[in-house]
Amino acid sequence: MSTYVPRHYAAWMLFKIGVGLHEVGQALRYSANRLDVVIAARRKMADDRRVLSEMNEREFRDIGVSDGQLYAFQAGSLRHGPEPLRVMEWRHPM
Repeated sequence: MSTYVPRHYAAWMLFKIGVGLHEVGQALRYSANRLDVVIAARRKMADDRRVLSEMNEREFRDIGVSDGQLYAFQAGSLRHGPEPLRVMEWRHPM
């Protein structure tokens, strides 16, 4: 069994600095990848909005959008993301 025992303080410090720089580099790479995902999602959202703005009422009805949803969409009041489910709990006396 052997362990690494630094004999020179300068070598030990350079090793620790190298490990720290490596960890910082990994964190920066992770942040850059997440930023790329966010930018791609925003571009896709802009493209989707452009396509939806070019559609007419008949095309909306063809894809299953009702008139109420269409007017809400045109007014910009549609919620982003899925709507929460509203659960009704029924309790019957036994």
